[in-house]
Amino acid sequence: MKHTFLKISLIALVLTSFSACRDALEISPRQSIDATSALNTKDGINAAVVSVYSRFKSVRMYGRDLIALPEAMADNGFATNKSGRLLAEANNVYRAHFGDALWSACYNGINQANLVLEAVPTATDAGITAADKTSWIAQMQFLRALYYFDLVKVYSYMPGATVPAQDKGGIPLLLKGVSSSDAAIARLPERATTTAVYNQIVTDLLAAEAALTFPGSGTSFANKAAAQALLSRVYLYMKDYAKAKQWADACITLAGSRLSNASSYVAQWRGASHNETLFQFALATNAENNGVNESLQTSFTTLTAPGNTTVTGGFGDLVPTLSLLTQLGITIPGGNTTTNFGLSAAIASRSVDVRNQLYEPGTSGRGTSKIECTKYIGKNGFINLDNLPVIRIAEVYLNRAEAMSTPGSSVFNATAALADLNTIATNRGLSAFSSTGTALYEEVLNQRRLELAFEGHRFFDLKRLGRDINKAPHYLNLAFTDIRVLAPIPTREVDGNKKIVQNAGY
Repeated sequence: MKHTFLKISLIALVLTSFSACRDALEISPRQSIDATSALNTKDGINAAVVSVYSRFKSVRMYGRDLIALPEAMADNGFATNKSGRLLAEANNVYRAHFGDALWSACYNGINQANLVLEAVPTATDAGITAADKTSWIAQMQFLRALYYFDLVKVYSYMPGATVPAQDKGGIPLLLKGVSSSDAAIARLPERATTTAVYNQIVTDLLAAEAALTFPGSGTSFANKAAAQALLSRVYLYMKDYAKAKQWADACITLAGSRLSNASSYVAQWRGASHNETLFQFALATNAENNGVNESLQTSFTTLTAPGNTTVTGGFGDLVPTLSLLTQLGITIPGGNTTTNFGLSAAIASRSVDVRNQLYEPGTSGRGTSKIECTKYIGKNGFINLDNLPVIRIAEVYLNRAEAMSTPGSSVFNATAALADLNTIATNRGLSAFSSTGTALYEEVLNQRRLELAFEGHRFFDLKRLGRDINKAPHYLNLAFTDIRVLAPIPTREVDGNKKIVQNAGY
């Protein structure tokens, strides 16, 4: 018999199910757990924990939007209009931003995590051990922190990078689960301060980091290195450079050996799982396939396999811009001009940067071919089925380099920052840099752009730095002061709860 489990957005109660699987995220959920027993047994709690992970895999989260939209809305992605998808986001059309589904998915996931966190300490099933409880609580703290981090970076300004006249604060901070319609309706939260939200994220991550191990159950589950890496990123967003460095230090000590070199870099992206990955959402069976319309593979390439331009698979909705191609060291025939960019894709030359080997001509099956990103190309045995990376060790080196090269940083150390920068550069086939001063800082940011391109960072990196987005020659620039830097809070939330203030301009 199939039963349902209640899930709650902020003010509305909707019906869903806690998808269940036994012990591994790699198994596609198939059975639902009765609401009355879901959090009373070991199997039920395991199923609930998996459900909190699984929500992240949807196309509205890491299945596409949290990776593709930040590239489209910034200066890395050009929309080909082969399907019409991502065109509005690339043009920064009013309200073409993260949609209502992200808000709902995150708060439903947070509510599920809260319910698990409340149930686990008092669970009495004979099969539940103290180690089980410690693991479940740490995983839920890690995932709740990630949900809140994804929400606050989309709907709010970031510490030290605000437009005061337009800053309406953070997002509602909910730390208690709701499992009835009456409780959901009665709860009318207001937006917490941005500082309070970041502090809660840090609190959860610190608690998770202390309890988790590495490698633990693997990179598809919360683990100690992932918590350390995420702490380094969060503190970088907070502009607490000492703490960003502290947690990058810890993570690199624990997992720095996972950094790939120039000879293995491309092969790592072609394997079942990238060795640099510290945390990912694994799509392991074709039942989890996000399909030919909105998967990461179809969004970024028309290819079904590297180098095979005779078979068309996806749409290649978003391809690298001229500026990104130039920075990657890719030259198109006749030079990197808008005219040549509009012609059929070809590559005249490449620099020695091995990262540019992940960009190649697509097919003409959907129209004029383009140079496309092939980081996600069905390495799990089916097209449009690929693991969804959240954190790689390369980012952690760049986090530390930025913390130590930022002018005015309390841990400013140009020599050490240059060493980290060159660790990335030489492992990508480049010669070592000798930059100093402002040039060093800008080169760290440039290498961050190249290393993390098409992984969902670019828009948020520019936003946290308070920088305008230079989209020439393809689109109009987007000023940091433009209201479109923030996504609108869903209208249903604002209309149903007068305590929630809508973002400026919406």
